[in-house]
Amino acid sequence: MQQDYRPLTHDEKKAAEAAFKGSPFDPQWSEAARRVYLGLSAAIANKRNEAFLKMSPYHPTTLVRRKVLELNLRPRVKSTQR
Repeated sequence: MQQDYRPLTHDEKKAAEAAFKGSPFDPQWSEAARRVYLGLSAAIANKRNEAFLKMSPYHPTTLVRRKVLELNLRPRVKSTQR
């Protein structure tokens, strides 16, 4: 099924911008703008949840980052060897 795409109206653009910024919905916007706002808000919330689920404390990249931070926080001792 192919959809015909059309440019967003002014209030749909405002609704999309508000959804990305996390701003509240303006009740004066159209029904189409409400659908844009709700759709984007739900998609953004779902992506955030997926990111948290994928990032476990035992994930290899998390462990590597933690180790690098630990190494950077260690006090440096000057070597006495020459």
